[in-house]
Amino acid sequence: MRRLGVAYIAMVVAVACAQPPAASSSTPTTGRAPAPADTQTLSSVFGSYRADDGRVFVIARLGWFFDIRDATYRTIYAGAAPNRYTIGPAFAIPLPKYADLIFDGTTMTVATDRETIVAQRVQYKQTDVTIPAGDAMLAGAITEPIGGGSHSGIVIVHGSEKGERYFYDIWVGIYAGLGLTVLTYDKRGIGSSTGRYPGEFPTDEPLRIYADDAAAALGYLSAWPGVDPKRVGFHGGSQGGWTVPLAIQRHGLATFAILVSAPATTVGQTNLWKDFSGGGSYAPTASAAEMEAAVRADHSGYDPAPALAALQVPTLWLLGSNDRTVPTRICAEILAGLHKPNFTVQMLPTGHGLLVNPTGLDADDKRSPGLAPALVPTITDWMHAR
Repeated sequence: MRRLGVAYIAMVVAVACAQPPAASSSTPTTGRAPAPADTQTLSSVFGSYRADDGRVFVIARLGWFFDIRDATYRTIYAGAAPNRYTIGPAFAIPLPKYADLIFDGTTMTVATDRETIVAQRVQYKQTDVTIPAGDAMLAGAITEPIGGGSHSGIVIVHGSEKGERYFYDIWVGIYAGLGLTVLTYDKRGIGSSTGRYPGEFPTDEPLRIYADDAAAALGYLSAWPGVDPKRVGFHGGSQGGWTVPLAIQRHGLATFAILVSAPATTVGQTNLWKDFSGGGSYAPTASAAEMEAAVRADHSGYDPAPALAALQVPTLWLLGSNDRTVPTRICAEILAGLHKPNFTVQMLPTGHGLLVNPTGLDADDKRSPGLAPALVPTITDWMHAR
């Protein structure tokens, strides 16, 4: 496979599939496994919910539940009634049931064997927008906190998938919860956006097109009422880590960037690393030293080095130490070698989708307890410091 995906959060961090993964054959069961929740039915309940103690939960239309406090990240499964769902003990393991999710108007109840938490939907203003971008019109959505004063703004840039704005509900919940105004958009030629879809293989031309689209989205957000144009930036995941620095190099505009599971290596180096394990499908037969030596010897494909060297804005890199898609140890070395004080690099014990994973393999993503606990605190502290 020759393209980078976003397993986010898989938000995150992660997430480039249209449905949550089905449980594996090794899933422990105490009965018939429930089906993943229908994404259309989740559309009426997606958003952020806050409990009286300040705990915040995010429901994503792609079918994920995220507890920001303890980093629990779960696939949502259909329950006994249209307003009831369940989550299991790990990311994509449905049984034994861990909790019921019960929705009643603007209230969500999370009921486990140990506790029952009642949370109220957080009220954000959400506006559908259309963004001129060269020969395309990008369909997007702006989510903004309710209240006076100016806000920082962030544009979420796609990884390598036929991405639509709702793919990034988890990130929207995180950033809106931090008080930012958030813009997400359908990739050109996808969803409700017009224009020619340029494909995903990251040669210079598609990356240039995606960088120009990202810059157009940031310019649009900068002019949005209530957004401080001196405090706008990008979030880029996976392949978005090539797009964002290129967009900033070509167009300026941004004052910060957050890059997750983002390569600092060339396209050829990244693909070679990914091929050693089929992108996490199987354990590589070569040693880590052998794989890294092969990657260092390759210099083919698009090279982000000029854009990274030109990047002057504060930039936070969040990398998974066990990533099977991006050679993050080598990426960290490249970034350190640039000696740029505006770069902050944080390594997390995760795979490509920032799910806690000791091997980085897809099968172990399914059994993950959740996203890296340090993920949101790291972003929060970094943003507050700036």
